[in-house]
Amino acid sequence: MRAGNADRERVVAQLNSAFAEGRLDVGELDERVAAAYRAKTLGELRPLTADLPEGRSPAPRQAAQPAPATPAQEIEHAAPRAAVVGALGLFLVNVLIWAAVSIGTGQWIYFWPVWTAIPLVFALAGLAGTRRRRG
Repeated sequence: MRAGNADRERVVAQLNSAFAEGRLDVGELDERVAAAYRAKTLGELRPLTADLPEGRSPAPRQAAQPAPATPAQEIEHAAPRAAVVGALGLFLVNVLIWAAVSIGTGQWIYFWPVWTAIPLVFALAGLAGTRRRRG
């Protein structure tokens, strides 16, 4: 049977574990890892781990793993947090400007940065909504 990338990676992970345990030296690890990446079949992978504990051969995948998130899903999850960070940054910059002007004039002026807090409130509400939907 043909070996897939996941099969090769599983063997390389087992070889790295054996190296970390002191069962292989650097030269053996290099040779076996190179052979694992050259392997085209499961039969070529089996001898690479046959003399190591923890399974004598790479078994085909038993259970389906969850699919990795697509770039669109990652953006969908990151967008609400990015909106909060951006709105918070805008608000804080405006508060600093207001404070500098107030200190420079020697009197407290109208707190106009409150208007820049409106996008922050909407961003926080959006973040809470996405967490509730995922929850």
